[in-house]
Amino acid sequence: MSARALLTLSVALALIACATPKGITPVETSAGALEQTRAAPLATLMTDIFETAPDDPDNDIRDQRVRINAPALDGVWLYYQLNTGPERKLYRQRVINLSPAASDGDGGPTVVQHTYILKEPERYVDAWSDPDLLAAMTSEQIEPFFERGCEQVWRPDDTGGWRGYVDPKTCRIFSERRQSYISIEAEARLDETAYRQTERGYDGDGNMLFGTAPGAFIVLYRQ
Repeated sequence: MSARALLTLSVALALIACATPKGITPVETSAGALEQTRAAPLATLMTDIFETAPDDPDNDIRDQRVRINAPALDGVWLYYQLNTGPERKLYRQRVINLSPAASDGDGGPTVVQHTYILKEPERYVDAWSDPDLLAAMTSEQIEPFFERGCEQVWRPDDTGGWRGYVDPKTCRIFSERRQSYISIEAEARLDETAYRQTERGYDGDGNMLFGTAPGAFIVLYRQ
């Protein structure tokens, strides 16, 4: 899938109408306790700069992620920014909260990623250069990007990395272009070398409408 297709699909997530993921129960906990859970190691692995390879003919993406150490925000938070193209034009800014889940239905450890938009995104362009700005962030500056059901659920793998998944059974969005609901599936792989991601869309009968073939990923290498 090209960068244009990936980014267009991500914009569509703003129109989400979904159900709560089956079996996933976020844990309510303090920031201090949360740091001792599995959310903090995932955040550490996420905190970096990732870029597609210079010779990638279809994708030119830079993804930079930094921790938000704001006293007013309880838990583990990150700011991330996407810049695209040879000129690295600003494309997207988001805030992420990583919360441990009480259960994933199978008894395994999970971390749930909740995504937020900034109410005044222009203030936070290249926010990693202004730690005080991030430290002053409160819940008043952000709002949820979508409803429950399209959270990305992360699980550690046996290589020291993490695997994230958005379940098309619970993640449904309304497509203005198609004037119908479609299901979204997203996969991610995060390790010491790269961040790999892909997204696919399906109609009501389970036919794939767009996205990459199973097993194919856009690869952003750790810088």
